[in-house]
Amino acid sequence: MSKIELKFQIPKDQTELLIKALQRKNAQKMQLHTNYYDSDDFKLSQHAVSLRQRLQDQNCVQSLNIQTQNQSKHSEFNINFEQQTNPALNLQAYKYNKHIDKNIIKLLNSLQNNLRLQFEIQVERWVTISSFQNSKIQVQLDQGQISHNHQVKDLIEIKFQLQQGTIQDFISFIFPYIKRYHLCLNGYTKLQQCYLLAQGLTEYPTQNQSTLQLKHHDSKAVALKKMIQNCLEHLLPNSTAIASGYFNSQHVHQARVAIRRLRSAFSMFSNWSQHVDPIWTKQLAIIFRQLGTTRDLDVIAEEIVPKLLKAGAPELKLPLSTQQTSISLQQLFQSLDFNNLILSLFQFIHQPNIDSSEKNNQKISIKKIIQLHQHIQRDVQNLLEQDITTLHRIRKRLKRLRYSIDFISSLYKSSEVKRYLQTLKPAQDMLGQYNDLILAETFFRNNIKNDPNAWFALGWIAANQQHQLQQAAHYLQIFANIRPFWHSA
Repeated sequence: MSKIELKFQIPKDQTELLIKALQRKNAQKMQLHTNYYDSDDFKLSQHAVSLRQRLQDQNCVQSLNIQTQNQSKHSEFNINFEQQTNPALNLQAYKYNKHIDKNIIKLLNSLQNNLRLQFEIQVERWVTISSFQNSKIQVQLDQGQISHNHQVKDLIEIKFQLQQGTIQDFISFIFPYIKRYHLCLNGYTKLQQCYLLAQGLTEYPTQNQSTLQLKHHDSKAVALKKMIQNCLEHLLPNSTAIASGYFNSQHVHQARVAIRRLRSAFSMFSNWSQHVDPIWTKQLAIIFRQLGTTRDLDVIAEEIVPKLLKAGAPELKLPLSTQQTSISLQQLFQSLDFNNLILSLFQFIHQPNIDSSEKNNQKISIKKIIQLHQHIQRDVQNLLEQDITTLHRIRKRLKRLRYSIDFISSLYKSSEVKRYLQTLKPAQDMLGQYNDLILAETFFRNNIKNDPNAWFALGWIAANQQHQLQQAAHYLQIFANIRPFWHSA
């Protein structure tokens, strides 16, 4: 059975208040002890599968959990062991289950002699089911610890699950909790936190974008929802890491990429649905700008300065990624505005589809992409004579084109799309590197009074800018003359 659910991080100073609020709603308290099994090289995890046994009230339930492409949904298959507290794993029960993919069955069979206890999670759980409007929603708060090979980590989270009713009721029910208890979305599962502990990592792993698979018979509305869902799967793990304070510059970079992809999706395909709120693009633009300053400093510190030092630059004064900057980024993704925006997008994704008619998405999707491609073709004429504003516009168009093609690439011949993108990428990269030099020039020019060594940096930047621009012009000209992939469709 598929479930719609959302999980949130809880500030430590709000935990007891939230537990008391659930107690007033007659929440039941229970002790749970969960064991997770996998091979020593974590083969199940690699296939987005988890196998666990959970002891609750002297009964044990074995669960096979299979993550779907939509990360807010999953399929779960349970086996009850009544009055058994430590039963052996039972994999045979899944063998003839028609609802489980045959490849998962094969995987389980291949690992049946290699599965070991890898993680233990012991929590005190508070659970209540609330009736809201015409819906029933389960609220579940877990507080406890996870352990792996004698390593221990504290765990606290709250999860909301729609058991019956509408997505509108679900979101309306959750929002007051976020506002009252300062909750922020959690893009990581308990099991992912276990793997973090096993690897001895303090920072969450960064999440890159995943491949999107559209179908030719998807309606326009369904296709747009899939695009937004794909972007959220990219954004939420990175925003979770930043909100928790355990992040690095790559989390910031990937969060910006995910937000730019969302903006591109709405810019190119918003007319595919009548339910797109124009305010979303404005909110995404604000968040993107707030992330921009930090990302610019990271680029200078991590990409430009190493090149300067290699070229013999003297010691340069740089503003480090200060604690104040880190705190402001945490607050950004902890904010009510950000979490409310994500809830709105989540509601958009899961609302029922009215238009289910089949369309030729291949033809529909390409119209604006062709227009964008043609704009870029005109832009690259006399590129070396263009001003910085025009160059920046070309760079933004290249990115929008790249992300838009990523969204719809599954509708076209993969080899032709790959050829097209392989020509687009160096043009985009070279123009991006030129933009980095422009950013660095502005930074060091503003820093001359505080650091005379900045003159060396400015000289090196000036010497490299023209070369970088010529390289960009070369690759853009190649791209402008390429035969587009849609001509072979």
